[in-house]
Amino acid sequence: MNGKQMMVGIVWLGFAALTVIMFIRDGSAVFSMPFDSMTNMVATIDLLIELALVSTWMYFDARRRGTSAIPFIVMTVFLGSLGPLTYVFFRFGDERGAPIGQFARA
Repeated sequence: MNGKQMMVGIVWLGFAALTVIMFIRDGSAVFSMPFDSMTNMVATIDLLIELALVSTWMYFDARRRGTSAIPFIVMTVFLGSLGPLTYVFFRFGDERGAPIGQFARA
């Protein structure tokens, strides 16, 4: 196991523990509206983890293509998923680099 795998494993275990605690505390109320504060906290942490992963991908993808993802990452901080969606929108129109589904070759 390398360092990256270990870090992802730690984040996974922490979030999994938080999710289990939420289900034990709230039970089936997790699926009802409106959500209570613990459910909102878990959903927010999940969204932050996802947006951090997408922002990391945007940064390295843009760097590989010779551009900057900083405006899109800043947009992600303030507007959430609109940042990555905007990046992907412009990415699809850019001829540089491999298509999103393909890995770059070293």
